[in-house]
Amino acid sequence: MVQKDSNTSSKADYEGNALPDLPDLSWMDKTFQWGTKALPEKNGGGLTLDALNIGIYGDIPEHYPYRNRLPRGAVPVPSAGSIGGYYVQDKYEQWADSAALLYEEGISRRWSTATDIPWETGHGLSEDVEIAIAQVATELSNWGSVESEVVSAWLQNLSPGYHEVKYFLSTAVYDSARVEEGYRKRALLNGAGMMLESPGRMNRACLETYSGWSQTVLTMWLLRGSLMTAIVRYLSVYGPTEADRELAFRILPDILRKSAYACDHIRFAISKKSELTDVFQGTLQLAEFAQLSDFNDPVLWEALAIIFGGGVQNMELGMGRVLELQQHFLSVYLGRCKQANVDRTTQVANGPWGAILAGIPITGHTSADEMRAMIEEMRERARDESAR
Repeated sequence: MVQKDSNTSSKADYEGNALPDLPDLSWMDKTFQWGTKALPEKNGGGLTLDALNIGIYGDIPEHYPYRNRLPRGAVPVPSAGSIGGYYVQDKYEQWADSAALLYEEGISRRWSTATDIPWETGHGLSEDVEIAIAQVATELSNWGSVESEVVSAWLQNLSPGYHEVKYFLSTAVYDSARVEEGYRKRALLNGAGMMLESPGRMNRACLETYSGWSQTVLTMWLLRGSLMTAIVRYLSVYGPTEADRELAFRILPDILRKSAYACDHIRFAISKKSELTDVFQGTLQLAEFAQLSDFNDPVLWEALAIIFGGGVQNMELGMGRVLELQQHFLSVYLGRCKQANVDRTTQVANGPWGAILAGIPITGHTSADEMRAMIEEMRERARDESAR
């Protein structure tokens, strides 16, 4: 091995003394825009994600080709290569203008099911009502579990170039897990325990929507999210104990943030590619079939009727409130569809869901033929009254 003369140096001071070689610090000028400063919001909101989108860092490309976890605005290193994943690389496939704001809201609304729910108020119910609330809690917990798994699986496929979306979705995973956790606690609070799982057709539709992230969002947060909104909203008012009402009240904003992202994202996707309107209509039609299939399982509706009626003996009274809940679900769902520019009003009114709009709850107690006959009878009566 050739030894380097320690007395020789390419650098010397003014007296000729050798100076040590300095490290190569050429990396220090590797930035696209030196001097760009993000400032906290003037209204006291702090240093938000939106405040970072200035200069070149506010340029959000329509396509992000990097598959090596390159942060948006960073200088790429050719040797980094590809680590796989990140197949969803176009902005229209995932973006929502509200994602950053929804993330900020999500992390600011911190609460815990362990300490922020007055669990001591959740006792003293009759056995039938306790069993019913445990059944509803089991199904809601199941839905939360499915949501967290679905979003977690998609995160590795969404491009890191749209980090605002990924930040928000990370809060959505947490919020969904909190639904699972909170309602599992409710089911176990008084000894009833976990009851029957949901029929699972809608769960499967959410888990197996392979055609794209947008289609998953439509199925899980536009359609099923509307039903979850209706159930939790009614429990926040008509829950049998203060603990039930507070738990639902706390969870409701978490659900609404996910639905807000869904509407904003689908509207943005259609604004970029109008042909997606027909694709999304088809997605919702298939999802509605899955949701309708679950509707025909009577367990959830009977449990809610027992809760709303105050016991098995008043289930008929409770079924009246179940009909209101189902009508509220369709109102929320159709409103969100319009907001997302995929109007489903005509299709829903003329399809099986029309029974609910006509005042007939779908609870699995009536066959399809019987329901058609009931709807036709109601329409005939309405025509007779209008002819008088």
